[in-house]
Amino acid sequence: MTALGTHQQTDENIRPELQQPTDITNSDLDCGCETNQTIEVQGTYHKTGLLPAKETLQEGETFTGQTYASWDWRDATYNGQTGDWTTPIRNQANCGSCYAFAPLGSIEALIKIKQSNPEYSVDLSEQFIVSCGMEWMGDYILGCEGAYSPGPYNFITTYGTLPESCFPYTSGSGSVPPCSEKCSNWENLIIQIDDWHTVAGDLTSIKNALVQKGPLVAGMIVYDDFFGYSGGVYEHPGSDPDPMNHAVVIVGYDDAQGCWICKNSWGTGWGEEGWFKIVYGDCKIGQEIVYFDYTPQTGPQVTVKIHRVQMIGDIEGWLESEADWSYRVQIYTGSQWSEQINDGYSSNEDDHTEDVSHRFHVQTPTPEFTIKVWDRDTITGDDLADVSGYTGGGSDDSTTDIRGAIFHGRYDLITNQITQIDLVITEGGYLTTSGTYQPDGGDNSDEENDAKVWFQVSDSYEPPEPNLQVTGSLSGNVKSGTNHYALGSFTVANIGNDPEGFSDSYLDWAVAETPTWGSNWIFEPNGGLNLPSGNQVTVQVYVDVPDEQGTFTGSIKLWNTEDHTDYGLISIELVTPVEKSVLRWSLLWEEYQKSVSMDIVSFLFVHSLR
Repeated sequence: MTALGTHQQTDENIRPELQQPTDITNSDLDCGCETNQTIEVQGTYHKTGLLPAKETLQEGETFTGQTYASWDWRDATYNGQTGDWTTPIRNQANCGSCYAFAPLGSIEALIKIKQSNPEYSVDLSEQFIVSCGMEWMGDYILGCEGAYSPGPYNFITTYGTLPESCFPYTSGSGSVPPCSEKCSNWENLIIQIDDWHTVAGDLTSIKNALVQKGPLVAGMIVYDDFFGYSGGVYEHPGSDPDPMNHAVVIVGYDDAQGCWICKNSWGTGWGEEGWFKIVYGDCKIGQEIVYFDYTPQTGPQVTVKIHRVQMIGDIEGWLESEADWSYRVQIYTGSQWSEQINDGYSSNEDDHTEDVSHRFHVQTPTPEFTIKVWDRDTITGDDLADVSGYTGGGSDDSTTDIRGAIFHGRYDLITNQITQIDLVITEGGYLTTSGTYQPDGGDNSDEENDAKVWFQVSDSYEPPEPNLQVTGSLSGNVKSGTNHYALGSFTVANIGNDPEGFSDSYLDWAVAETPTWGSNWIFEPNGGLNLPSGNQVTVQVYVDVPDEQGTFTGSIKLWNTEDHTDYGLISIELVTPVEKSVLRWSLLWEEYQKSVSMDIVSFLFVHSLR
């Protein structure tokens, strides 16, 4: 198999605008597809990295609908929001890793589209695919030496994606760091991508898929003249006999110019600040088009860990190419099985001893799910093993066995269903089921070739924390010295809600502080336990009023007894007015002191006549 164009040469003398046919022949512009040579021009590397498909890709999906004269996701209106739905230009630099940059460029835009927010910030890790793909799917992903299609697509839908911050891209230097250099909490940061699909190669399908599904991954041939592109519409002269060797992202089209608008991964110093236009169908663009499915992740995140095989004896000698199998995790929502959640693959005997973990979000508090397994048979193709309701094998060649273990194959792999998983599952303890590899089928298995597939289920869902909220204020106007005065009431609420509605939080609360004035503060109730989220209680307040006359202010502090930083304050203002008789004599005395011409008896007599 020929390794394609992981390194290409730059010709700085070519600056195509709208390309016209020239006298240059195709043979004069060598693809360089069979070279592993690195060419550096003025300190800049331009590399490709798409290797030929190791298997026939699924048949492309046909799309119909309204077609526009032009479309550009860099300035498009979706769900009433107008903006740039793409992400910034990246640079793969001195590494044949376009196979990571193009899919993630498509997925980043898809995430923004699904969030209905062109300003949504998302930057995914290409290094995760390059480094971990090389270790976990080494037959397909070769680090900086490129990747065979559809390996990167399967990696993304099998293992998910990570934020760039968890595993920053460093392979631009040409080296590949080990997968272990990703961040320590990477398992909690996985963003699951549901599935990938191909699009039919006709213009109508590609245009409609672009508008309906978002930016698309596209394979193309890179010829030497492409490196000198600086603007306009690129068109390579001559025919395109070479295989595709580069992956880019189609973000738009323009019928007036007859071209696709694309995102490259060679930095902003190339092309139109990293973007380019290419004539429809030129350089085989449009022959391999891929889009992804993504569901915004809500609800508890569940982890399924699968220990593929427990070795018993030497089984690797006969497994070899017959060892291929894959599995799929699906969720039962209470009415139907979901679409694909996750796929895993085994392509040779060596990785049968590796553990794999898959994380996905469930949309029901008590999910029921099963592991569905395919026998990747070389004779009949992939056969679904639906083991819901049944644990055990069946006849080797039965096509109608309703029990649904793996048949039609060179071996049987028996799985186990797990139903009604509790919302919070204790870590540890594999659920184990025996499986038998039967290279000859039927009863010809022997004990030495027995193997086990283990399933372990865990739940990384974190229940919501309680959150105290107090509402209201207290005030009063009462005679000083009044006992058991009713100041009024306020409410205590727990607003620590689970936005997905999977579970309640429970608040324990109490009165923490009262004003220093007054005495015998009474609260009915004076605290509470296990107040569910979304609920509230009304608290009545009583106090023995101070003997002094005046205005008293302050606040009552209430807190979450499990978290004293979670508290609230209720303000108080209490007035104890001066009695009227005392006030009247006080005013008369002040007035008498001002009247120096009258004795006290005459003064009182005059005021008594008023």
